[in-house]
Amino acid sequence: MVAYLISMFTKEEERYYAIRWATADEKHIGRVIATYRNFLALILNASANEYRIDEINSLYLNRELERLEKGNKEDIFRLVIEVEKRTDMYSSWQNRGVIYDLAPLNENAGETGIAIYPRIRPLWDTDKSERNRERRFNTSFTNYMMVRAEDVLPFEIVMHYWNDRGVLRAMEGGWSLRIALAPVMDDAELRTEERDLAVGYTVGVDGLINEQKVTEGVLRVFDRMFSEEYGIIVFPEALGTEEALVGIKDKMREHPEFCTFVMAPTICADGSNVLVVLGPGGVECLRHKKTSPAILITEDGREEREDLLFDRQVHLLITHELGLVAFPICAELLDPDFYRLIVNAVLVDTIICASFSPGVKAFHDTLLKGTAARLLQLYINTCSAKTVSRNGQVALPLGFVQVPCSDEEFQIRTVDRECMGECSKGICYFDITIIYKNKEFHVESLHKRCA
Repeated sequence: MVAYLISMFTKEEERYYAIRWATADEKHIGRVIATYRNFLALILNASANEYRIDEINSLYLNRELERLEKGNKEDIFRLVIEVEKRTDMYSSWQNRGVIYDLAPLNENAGETGIAIYPRIRPLWDTDKSERNRERRFNTSFTNYMMVRAEDVLPFEIVMHYWNDRGVLRAMEGGWSLRIALAPVMDDAELRTEERDLAVGYTVGVDGLINEQKVTEGVLRVFDRMFSEEYGIIVFPEALGTEEALVGIKDKMREHPEFCTFVMAPTICADGSNVLVVLGPGGVECLRHKKTSPAILITEDGREEREDLLFDRQVHLLITHELGLVAFPICAELLDPDFYRLIVNAVLVDTIICASFSPGVKAFHDTLLKGTAARLLQLYINTCSAKTVSRNGQVALPLGFVQVPCSDEEFQIRTVDRECMGECSKGICYFDITIIYKNKEFHVESLHKRCA
C-alpha cells in the first residue's frame, strides 16, 4: 500500500511536497486524517490481523486507490506518512530465524519501483543528523524506509536481518561496545599477476604466497580476541583463506553464548574478493563480493587496476542496536557511487571497512563525511599493505574509529600502534571500547601485542 502511494510521486514532487508540509501542526494534519478517516481506519484494523484484508475491504481499497490517483497530491503526500505511521513495526510473525535474508516487504517492488524495508534506528541520539533536514518521505517515516530503484543503480541491494540483541552491553545511562581490530602481521605476501590488457594494465590477486603462515597468524590472533568476548571483531582485507574461515567458525561454534560478530579477513581467489560476516555461534550472516576495484600505482608511476570479477550486489545487515550496517571492502568506501548508495539511498547507520591499502588519507577524508549523518564507522588496515606501497612503508595510522558525535575532538579517533615497527610474532590487535553515556560518546583504545 505504502509503496503504491509513494510511486505516485516523482523525486521532484517528493521534495516539493515535503517542503510544503514542513511546518504543519496538528490542525493541518488533522484535516487530512479527517478526510481519509475510513481509509486509515481500515489500515489500522488490518494491522491487528497481520495485514490480511478480506474481499469486501479489498474492493473498497481498490476503489479508494483509483480515487486517490485523481486526487489532491498535496494531501496524498501527507496520507502516505499517516499510513506508514499506522503500519506496525516489522514484527516476529514474519521471522524465519535469528539471521536470514530479507526481500522487500512489498510484493509490488518490481511494479512500483519502490522497495520497502524495516527501518530500525541505532541506539544513539540522531536528532542532529543531517538526515532530519532532508526533503523525503523517509524523514517522516517511523518504522520503515523506502528505496527507489533508480537510486540503487548501478548496484543491487541484498538485505539481511539479525533478530536479536547483545552486541552492546548495557550500563547506567547508556551502553558500551567492545571492538577488536586486527592488522594481524606485516609480512603477508599476496600472490599477484600483472597483466597488460587491451583496456589497460591490471594486477590480479589470487591468494597468498605464505598462506599457511598467514592462516596460523589469523587463527592465533582470533583465539585471543574471541576469548575476551568482544562485540565486534574486524580483520583486514586479503589475509583470508578458507582454512582460516573454517577455523574461526569452529571456534565460534564452541561458544554460541558469545554475542560476537566477526568480519573475517577477505578471501582473494578465482578473481573475486569476498568478505564473510559471521554472527554468534559462527552462523554465516552474509557473503559480500567486492564491487569496486582498487587502482594501485607502481614504483615507476604506472597505474594498475585490481583485476576483479566485481559484483553488483551490496549486502547490508539490519540490526536492533547498530541500525543498518554496511561492510565496504577497502576501495569500495572511496567509490562515490557506492558511498552515495549506502549513506544516502539506504541510510546505513554503521560502516565497518576492512582494508589492504598503501595509504589511508583518502579513507580518513571519506569517514569525515559521516559526521553530518551521525554514523558510527570503523576502519582497519594491515601492516602487510607496505608490500603494495611505493615507498615500502606502513601507512599510519592503522585504523580509525568515528563516533556519531558533534564534538570535533571525538569525530575521528586514530588507532595508533605502539610497536615502533617491530612486528609481533604472536598476538597483535587493537582493543577499542566505545562508551555511550548520557548521550555522549567516549572512546578508549589500547594496542595489545604479545611476543
